[in-house]
Amino acid sequence: MGRFSGTIAAFFLLWLCSASFAYAEDLDLINRPVNTSGLTGLLYTTSPFTMPARSVEIGLTGINENSLTPNYSLTEYAILIAYGIDEHSEMAVRPVYWYRNMSSVEKSRGVGDTQLSYKRQIIPQPENSRLPAVAVLSTLIIPTADRTAAMNSVQHWGASVGLSVGSEINWAEHVVGVYGDAEMTVQDLSDTTVRDRFYTMNAGVVFPISKFRNLQMFVEYSEIRSKDVVTVEGANYHGTTYGLRLVSQKFNMSFGTQFLHRNQEGYSNSNRIAGLVSYTF
Repeated sequence: MGRFSGTIAAFFLLWLCSASFAYAEDLDLINRPVNTSGLTGLLYTTSPFTMPARSVEIGLTGINENSLTPNYSLTEYAILIAYGIDEHSEMAVRPVYWYRNMSSVEKSRGVGDTQLSYKRQIIPQPENSRLPAVAVLSTLIIPTADRTAAMNSVQHWGASVGLSVGSEINWAEHVVGVYGDAEMTVQDLSDTTVRDRFYTMNAGVVFPISKFRNLQMFVEYSEIRSKDVVTVEGANYHGTTYGLRLVSQKFNMSFGTQFLHRNQEGYSNSNRIAGLVSYTF
């Protein structure tokens, strides 16, 4: 638990240091696109900010992971459909398809479980203030997976609840976003053989690297711990992601590489490559 608590402390230290810079009266990151979960954020981190009311964003994401121990290649494809309910809330649905290649011999593929997510911003970021925005997160995991191919993450049901915090600040004529989220996930509590409870944490920063701010770089830290049941989504790990995204008012294209340090016996370190394309209507 020490590394998890230390990571949270480091994130808030980063936020406090960032808050010492002047806040912009007209904060403008050009676009706040969805992440791989379907809610607005970076690649894995969910921000406390939401989509414009009554807007729809549709995206496609692909994540490929390669591991030496055990020896496998795992690719995840997901459709992301997000909707801005009002100025302070949004929802998203995320159906997924998996392709798994074990030792270049055993191959399997199939539909995965579907996630239905909701975000409600409960504290907006005040103008010219050090206080961050805060949002409540919740997700329902619906068992739609192909169990014959072992593409399921739950047997009967799953749910998660958590918080997202973050600030967008003006630093040297640029807008910098600093975000973090933490969630607790429970699944199959009524079944003693597969029930599980684990914790997920993400923290990241995004900043423009081009004159017109449309090309941005982001760095993220992610961690999953206390996960006892190993599913198609993997096991305990902590990892760092480096990525770029190209945005306009409507379009987003993000790409990142994540380096995973496995905290599970029988699993070696691995890496993931993730890409995401989305468009807002």
